[in-house]
Amino acid sequence: MERRSYPTLNALALADLAASLRSTSFWMTLAWSDILQRYRGSLIGPFWLTISSGVFIFGLGPLYASLFNLEIKKYLPFMAVGLLIWGFLTGVINESCRAMLDNASVMKQVKLPRTLFIFQIVARNFIIFLHTLPVYIIVFWYCDLHLSANMLLVFPGAILLLLNMFWIALFLSIVCARFRDVTQIVGSIIQLSFFVTPIIWNPATQHAPSWVVDLNPFYALIQLLRAPLLSELISWKVAAMALLCLVVGGAATTWLFVRARKQIVYWI
Repeated sequence: MERRSYPTLNALALADLAASLRSTSFWMTLAWSDILQRYRGSLIGPFWLTISSGVFIFGLGPLYASLFNLEIKKYLPFMAVGLLIWGFLTGVINESCRAMLDNASVMKQVKLPRTLFIFQIVARNFIIFLHTLPVYIIVFWYCDLHLSANMLLVFPGAILLLLNMFWIALFLSIVCARFRDVTQIVGSIIQLSFFVTPIIWNPATQHAPSWVVDLNPFYALIQLLRAPLLSELISWKVAAMALLCLVVGGAATTWLFVRARKQIVYWI
């Protein structure tokens, strides 16, 4: 009997994802509404994100460039883009830990696909990330960077990044709904990862064990966008690590979602 139930569970999980994809305008509207609600009454709205990011980057950039004994115009672009992308990653990860819990009342009253809330989180944080891009443009101009064909790689890089963030968010939302303490563990891992991952330090100029870079999934995800935004090619190691994360993580998340989907509403 149990073997016969698996196709049904698979079909339900697939139907959940398909329903979310058909409701793209709905979760995009929710994502925009969340951002507008957060800055309701503000004169410049979400562009406060641009200002705060710019102040942080242009405040710390010269300091760290001095500490690392690097020329500011060579160091600032690497640091700035890394911090902007890191903000997107951590925003998705932190919010996904409470995705199911924060929408518990909705899920218990309205029949909505579970993955819809994950799409909403990823979309909301990506929109926030886009609002910080003016900082990148200013850095690009100030540091005399040049346009190149390599920058076109930002599009496949963004797709691969978003796909990875989707499975990460879905996986964490399910696990944290079942085990509440995991949220605190994730927060601690994020704090440690900030210093271990080449965000404010460049592996090309600072000596570090090769495994910190080559086996660091956060570094691979950041480089998917940072490399092309800095007119560089995405290295094969970065692409391989990102694809490996997508295949392995996506498969594990699919397995978990298929089996846990119906139980989520009872855990929250």
